[in-house]
Amino acid sequence: MVEFNLIMGTVEDLDLLVAHRLLMWKDIHPELASEIDESRGLTKNWIQSKILEGSLVSFIVRTTEGFIAGSGCILVKEDQPRPGSNQLKFPYLMSMYTAPEVRKKGVASLIVTEAIRWSRQNNFDRISLHASKEGVQLYKKFGFIQTNEMRLKLDD
Repeated sequence: MVEFNLIMGTVEDLDLLVAHRLLMWKDIHPELASEIDESRGLTKNWIQSKILEGSLVSFIVRTTEGFIAGSGCILVKEDQPRPGSNQLKFPYLMSMYTAPEVRKKGVASLIVTEAIRWSRQNNFDRISLHASKEGVQLYKKFGFIQTNEMRLKLDD
């Protein structure tokens, strides 16, 4: 059985976090591979700036042999006032990625567990995310409730 270790990432893990975010998008939208590749520079600059300002924390999972099994991030986002919460910031779980070789072996669960623990430790009252079709059941297992969002793409 494979054993995993989870650590908090740092800015030194930037290239890994960028690679995993782009691989996540390619898993979700393989038809957009060229656009995803083109976003590498912008993605790298954005992740780096969020890490440096302290609004993005990352979790990296390795096997005991050192293989990088997966990663995920929390972006602390600003929110508007809403009934039932007096918080104007909330953690948004994003960039969840697990290497194909170790999928369905608990990597994502380790990251979600740590994201929930981190969020509680930092006194947040909720976590939000957008789940891929493949990820919905994982998040439901932790008590996440599916909600709806609508979007309009604005053309030039």
